[in-house]
Amino acid sequence: MVSVEILPKGMNFTRLALALALSDGDDLNAAGIAEARWGASSAPARILRSVGAGTYSDMGGEFKAAATEFFAVVEQLSVLGRLAGFRRVPLRTRMLTATSGTSAFWVEEGKPKPVSTMTFASGALASLKIAALAIVTEELAMSLDPAAEGVVRRDMIRVMVEAIDENLLDPANSGVAGVSPASITNGVTPISASTDPTADLRVLIENFDGNLESATFIMTPSVAASLAGADRPGIGLRGGELLGAPAVASRSAPADTIIIIDTSALALGEGPSEIRTSRAAAIEMLDDDLDQDATTGTGTSLVSLWQANCLGILAEKQMNWEIQRAGAVSMIAGTDYSPVVS
Repeated sequence: MVSVEILPKGMNFTRLALALALSDGDDLNAAGIAEARWGASSAPARILRSVGAGTYSDMGGEFKAAATEFFAVVEQLSVLGRLAGFRRVPLRTRMLTATSGTSAFWVEEGKPKPVSTMTFASGALASLKIAALAIVTEELAMSLDPAAEGVVRRDMIRVMVEAIDENLLDPANSGVAGVSPASITNGVTPISASTDPTADLRVLIENFDGNLESATFIMTPSVAASLAGADRPGIGLRGGELLGAPAVASRSAPADTIIIIDTSALALGEGPSEIRTSRAAAIEMLDDDLDQDATTGTGTSLVSLWQANCLGILAEKQMNWEIQRAGAVSMIAGTDYSPVVS
């Protein structure tokens, strides 16, 4: 009889990270840890035995499958993964975008037909990367309790989802050339909300220049819950449907704001994934506004993972996005329709 272990999606990638972290990045030692813990036939053990020179992002096969599965879970839980109809494009590849279309005319019999032209702009999505650095204790990483692995998996997924969603939706994020993309709401002038959601939604739609056939609403769970009622039964704190269009609820959406986006105008590019681990690194223990700068040598105090009995797990993915048509995003700010709190 052959036993088959059914794992949550993304667990093989998590186990691979744990084995590497416990071995301090030594692939051979990590393979031994994986074999002893999950069996010689487990995916992490097979991947670690087969790795050679180069980086994990150079590998195909089972590592690519494990990484793809993990980041598929990240995408599924992120706002991007819940938007339908956006355009997937390769990174660093020149593409054409229509900035204006042709026009049609009624023509009198025997008269010449007017001519109109399409206008195109060319460009490419640069290869940018997003990184999630999770710090776990050695005790948690070494625990044989399956629940411990679940904790690590959930935390790795959570930090990546939050980083993507906040960068995607924060109006203050104007992007940094060569580092991160601007949010889809950056530069959008919001409409001021009133106390009447029906009137506000009407104004929002009237000022939206995108295609309503591919429109999606985005808001926080509290705003979504405040819109629920007899005249809007399809929406709740998990999103749903609003005025016949999909509605996505995310805690990373701007507070008291309703966003509408034409998803067909959103281009998304994704590249390889990478995983790195260490138990000997020195880490700046801040969630954001990091002071450390490797180019200048300046920064704040660092914490030794070895001294603190901790392990660092760094997951990276190449990705970038861009709104390719003006007017494809609009939003209302200052919505406060009820005291519901997310």
